[in-house]
Amino acid sequence: MGFISDLARTLRVTRKPDAKVYRATLKVVTVGFTLLGAIGYVFQLVSASFQMVRIGPFPRDVAVIVLAALAAVALGVAVYLRRRAAV
Repeated sequence: MGFISDLARTLRVTRKPDAKVYRATLKVVTVGFTLLGAIGYVFQLVSASFQMVRIGPFPRDVAVIVLAALAAVALGVAVYLRRRAAV
């Protein structure tokens, strides 16, 4: 019964957001979905290109370094865009 009472309390406290907050949330969600979709597409594209070309398996260390570099670039772009939007 604790879940039901928590749910009822949450519904009593919540309110409809105003248009400005709703649009900001919608922008953040849209950018997030777009970014995740683009990253997924790039991984799919790279995977498909590796299947067409016969190359030996990558060492695990190289794969980890490449993935870490891609993550760092994605985070850097996100931080840059956020700072640019704040100005």
